[in-house]
Amino acid sequence: MKTLQLILVITLASLALAGCRNEAAPPIHMTDNPFLADGRIQFEGWFAMNDAEINRVDTKRLPSGHLQLYVDIRNHHPDTLFAEIRTTFLDESRHVLDQTNWQKVQLDPQTVTQYSCTSMSPKAADYQVIIRKPDKTSYTRP
Repeated sequence: MKTLQLILVITLASLALAGCRNEAAPPIHMTDNPFLADGRIQFEGWFAMNDAEINRVDTKRLPSGHLQLYVDIRNHHPDTLFAEIRTTFLDESRHVLDQTNWQKVQLDPQTVTQYSCTSMSPKAADYQVIIRKPDKTSYTRP
C-alpha cells in the first residue's frame, strides 16, 4: 500500500513540475487599458497583435532640446490598414507635458510605415505611444 502511495505522489509531483518553466514570460503588447499601462509602445486591443508589429523605435534630442520620436510599423496584412496613433510626452517625473491628437496613419500592405512625432517642450524626458484601431470607421478605410 505504501509503495502505491509513493508511486502516486511521485507521478503527481512529476506532472506538476512538467508544466513549470524557469524562463520569464515574453512581454505582452496588448492590453485592455493601455492608458494606464507601463511601457513606451502600447496597443489597444487585438489590432496590432495580428496584423502589425513595431520593427524599430528611435529617439533623438534635437539641438533645441526637443525630443523627436520615430516608430517603424510593419503591416503583415495583405490589405491596406488604418491605425490611430497618439503620443504622450512625459517629464522626468513621468507627468504629462504634452499629448498629440489621435492621428490616422495608413499602413500599406506588407510594408513598413514610419510614424514620427516631436515634443512641444524641451523638458520631455520620456514618451508613450498608443496604437489603436480607428474609432467609428472601418478597419480598412479611413
